[in-house]
Amino acid sequence: MEVSKISNLNDIAMVSKKSDILDKDAFLKILTVQLRNQDPLNAKDNTEYIAQMAQFAALEQMQNLNANIQKLLISQRFTEGTMLIGKEVEIKVNDKVIKEIVNGVKVEANEVYIKTEGGMYKLDQVIGAGDVKIDKQDK
Repeated sequence: MEVSKISNLNDIAMVSKKSDILDKDAFLKILTVQLRNQDPLNAKDNTEYIAQMAQFAALEQMQNLNANIQKLLISQRFTEGTMLIGKEVEIKVNDKVIKEIVNGVKVEANEVYIKTEGGMYKLDQVIGAGDVKIDKQDK
């Protein structure tokens, strides 16, 4: 009987190596191993397993909600960036403030960047924005 427990522990170890986060499939595999190897004379209470499943379902829902909020935040930041296109912005770079005109927006690695003639800058670096000033001589 001890041999089967060791082999089942190896199965659990293999599942946990796949990912640092315990997912639903890993939880169900662990639950199956527990049920398969429990002592018939000292069986676990089913309510304990149901409570664990409910907690796991709640955790999974919170993770999904967090992922959706992250997507919404990126979308909102992208919209903020697009509203700056054609505007003159003040950008803080290495304790200096530079003025550039925004001509594009890009999302890369969950970070929103504005594009200017001078390069790409994180949206978080923008400290001011306004309409492009046209000199009266240019008219």
